[in-house]
Amino acid sequence: MKKFRTLPVSALLLGLSLWLSSCNSSNKHLEEGRKLLGENKINEAITALNEAVSADADNAQALNARGVAYYQLKDYSNALLDYEQAMKADSSLYLPYFNRAKLRIAQNDFESAIKDFSKAATLAPDSAEIYLNRGFVYAELKLPQKATPDFDKAVQLAPKNAETYFVRGNLYLEQKNYPSAIRDYEQAVGIRSDFPKAFYNMGLAQNLVGNREAACLSFQQAKKLGYAEAADAVATFCK
Repeated sequence: MKKFRTLPVSALLLGLSLWLSSCNSSNKHLEEGRKLLGENKINEAITALNEAVSADADNAQALNARGVAYYQLKDYSNALLDYEQAMKADSSLYLPYFNRAKLRIAQNDFESAIKDFSKAATLAPDSAEIYLNRGFVYAELKLPQKATPDFDKAVQLAPKNAETYFVRGNLYLEQKNYPSAIRDYEQAVGIRSDFPKAFYNMGLAQNLVGNREAACLSFQQAKKLGYAEAADAVATFCK
């Protein structure tokens, strides 16, 4: 009977120690890279993230972060490679799919973007950002019947996020559903009082339902907040 040779316990412990050390080193460089990305130091971030990947080639978070850095440099080929390597390293991570979808949008490949956002949604069904961005794509493709449920889901998941109400309000405005648009803009500015575009668009909707006085107040607030187009609206509607 063939005997199998086993490694001594000391060798196994040494291997485990080296592996843990490598993971710790990779994560340390990952955090450094993320910090540099946040400071918009893209090339320095890539250097740190290269170190993270060198220490652990299967660090999906580091691969994804480096893909983001390449994307910001508009180096889409390297960004795509990193996102796809991250997917292979950790198939449960939604961010590489989400980020590849954004890359596809930059390449005007909306159908592929929808597929990636949909995959991301199955992995992270509680992420409002996924539904918000997929809704944008559906709206861009003139598919309001699909965009509206995504915006509704984003509002449900992030009821304190002014942006979610704003984008749904924009869709309602485009559909000429002015009362619903006004309600969403009111929610947006109620959450974020320094949201000039929301005030301006609310003014447009209010004017279209014949509430000129309310529209004037909205345009004036947008102007006060520095929204350039509001000056002409104030001159027109606030006489």
